[in-house]
Parts: sequence; C-alpha cells; structure tokens
Amino acid sequence: MQQSVLTTKIQGVSPFIQHKWSEKAVQMMKDKHAGVRVKNREIRDPEQEFRDAAYVCEDGRFGFPAGGIKACLIGAAHKDIGLEKTLLRKSLFILPDDPINNLIALETDDPLMREDIVRIGMGSTDLRYRPEFRNWSMVLNFEFDAQALTQNTILNLIQRAGFGVGLGEWRPEKGGEYGRFEVDTSFNTVIMPKTQFVQERKAA
Repeated sequence: MQQSVLTTKIQGVSPFIQHKWSEKAVQMMKDKHAGVRVKNREIRDPEQEFRDAAYVCEDGRFGFPAGGIKACLIGAAHKDIGLEKTLLRKSLFILPDDPINNLIALETDDPLMREDIVRIGMGSTDLRYRPEFRNWSMVLNFEFDAQALTQNTILNLIQRAGFGVGLGEWRPEKGGEYGRFEVDTSFNTVIMPKTQFVQERKAA
C-alpha cells in the first residue's frame, strides 16, 4: 500500500444548508428513550436555534463533518463506473482541519438564517431555523491508497458527487438542489506522500 495525500478545493455552486442537532435536542431524545417525562415545549429562540444548527470548528470557523463528505463520495461511487463503494470505503479518507470534532473548515461568508416549514411525525409540521451559506468552498485533504486510486479517479468522483449527491439539507440525493459543488479548477491540486504531508502540516 502506498499512502498519499491529495489536496484540492471544492467550490459551492448552490447554497449549502446545515442542520446540526443541538446538545439540547440530543438530550431531549435521550430523555424520551429513557422514559424521562419531557417538559412542555419551551418558548423558542429562533436566533439560538439558527446558531446551534451550524457546525463550528475549535478555532471558530464554520465547518462540516469529514464523514459527511466521505458519505457524499461513496454515494456517487458505483461499480458501473469502475469504482465500487467497498473499495472507496477502504482506500479513501478525509483528513479533518479540526480533529477534535472531525470537521472540515468552510471558506465562507456569514450564513443567512432560514425559516422553513418541515414535516415531522404523522403529518405534523413545525418550523426550523437553519443556516444557509451562499458563497462557500472547502480545501480538502484526501488520504488514499495510491495503488488503488489515481488522481483523476478521485477528481472525477468529486465532480460526480458534487453534481448529483451534494451536501447538507435538501441536497440532490434527497430530491433537492442545495449543497451542490464542483472541483475548483483554479486551485493548484497537489499529491504528496503521507509522510511529507504530515511534516509540512507540523511545520505550518
């Protein structure tokens, strides 16, 4: 196996909507499953819900889970195009900018707050307050097995994933048109051995 790192950049071509589960929402679900009586609905704070729905790196930059990006690429892979999902799961990994939270940093303007009507449960509806990023991009570092994957294979997969799978809420994979992206051809895509990448990152 030959471990290498490919660094490239994706540029959003449609707005990107995030919906991170807040700690409060997660705790409420845990309480419900544990049989704890849930309090009556509290007065909502749309601004706080909007902020809680965004992924934020330890350094304060907005981000997105590295695992979500890999899932997007796996969703675009298929044996009919010569790239099986099983191979991709074992041969390609995304190195996070924030290892603590496993997040990739976004290059973006401040998000806008969306107010959307969503369906929940048995035909019920509710309001959701979520961030929408209009101008966004990400520099991605892919660790991969160079004996199993090539640069062109990875870049073509990224392009396919950005076109038809997407990231975040209401993405093409779920019937929407948000979260689409493409490879930024103006960015200098590079490949280097994993050891060299680690050394350069430590020195930066």
